[in-house]
Amino acid sequence: MSTEPIETHLEKPGAFEALKNAFFARYVGSVSFSLIGMWIRITAMGYLVYDLTEDPFKLGLIGVVQGAPQLVFGPLAGAYLDRLDRRKVLMGVQFTLMACMLFLSWLVWTETVTFGWLVAISVIVGASASFDWPARLSILPLLVSRRELPSAVAIHAAAFNGARVIGPALAGWMIALIGMAGSFLVSGLLNTPYLIMLFGMAALIPTAPAVGEVVEKPFHSLMEGYRYIWRTVEIRTLIGNDLFPIIIGMSYQTMTPAIARDVFNLGAGGLGVLMTATGIGSLAGTLLVTRLNGRRNRGRIVLMGLSSFAVLIVIYGLSSTLWLSILAISMVGFGYAVASTMNDTLIQLKVDDRYRGRVMAAYSTIWGFSPAGGLLAGLMANYVGLQWAVALNGFIVLAYVVFLWFCTPMQRID
Repeated sequence: MSTEPIETHLEKPGAFEALKNAFFARYVGSVSFSLIGMWIRITAMGYLVYDLTEDPFKLGLIGVVQGAPQLVFGPLAGAYLDRLDRRKVLMGVQFTLMACMLFLSWLVWTETVTFGWLVAISVIVGASASFDWPARLSILPLLVSRRELPSAVAIHAAAFNGARVIGPALAGWMIALIGMAGSFLVSGLLNTPYLIMLFGMAALIPTAPAVGEVVEKPFHSLMEGYRYIWRTVEIRTLIGNDLFPIIIGMSYQTMTPAIARDVFNLGAGGLGVLMTATGIGSLAGTLLVTRLNGRRNRGRIVLMGLSSFAVLIVIYGLSSTLWLSILAISMVGFGYAVASTMNDTLIQLKVDDRYRGRVMAAYSTIWGFSPAGGLLAGLMANYVGLQWAVALNGFIVLAYVVFLWFCTPMQRID
């Protein structure tokens, strides 16, 4: 790996600079398979829950039980990620996810699956996610030089959003062709390349504190991380950007299986089309950010992405025309990808390495609140209808973006 300092490079790094690093290129390739498996799981789980229950509230509830463990274990991840070998943490997570998907596949195959089993499996998946994403984010700067880091963050996000294109489309086709059990089986097995890559990383990168290094007690370490976030205005602002967009805005994803079925009378293939559309938009937005990373006023780019995200949720929620909904949901993905990828990049560049694991854990913990929006939308759907429930959450996000624009220093962050 290149460790040459950024100051020795006079030319501006290219958008895909990190892919010149052969190790990182192999790493992100293996990550892509596991992310495709994750999106197959998300899509198939939503379809299975709604097929079993036909209840928008339970569709939102399954998201809550996946997210709630992150609120409990997220701080634990924050306390320990700067103390542990992150490679081993990620290996344990992949084994757990594979076991859950194999078991779920067996339940579906034997026709013994129930909503209760789905809740139990979702809790385990949610607990694993508490360590998975912050560990992936905090390990990233160890794989590349600082010069390559903005490119690496954007490419990693592109892998995530590319999986959002491929995974849901595959899930729709697989549910139709090999059934729900086969879909969950494939979802689990797609973690294998990433697991193999993690096995081979031990001698290549320092993913844990050095032997003999003095390490703080977990609780003290966690609280010092929170104090660092609070006293560092830029980090605090960047983390705060995602509060309402994640907690409220992501309800559009939770409700999409119900929209596909109840608004447009679409089956698994139709759900795959809608989820693929948002993935295509997200991938396009991420690729745009690879070209914008050297620009000034990057904080304003984040705010403009969030503004379009909120407006398009409203349009998607109220649309009863399939082509308009496909276009709107793709642009929802585009807006959020621009905002979140640029926001992620700014955090990675500005965070002190001593606090990286704790900051990434705190940042990722926000996703533990994301099902609240789905649950809120599911409750509102019983009173104002499914479409208005989604649209109202979009209006809430838009109001929050106005607050960010005028009442925080986000506009001044470069």
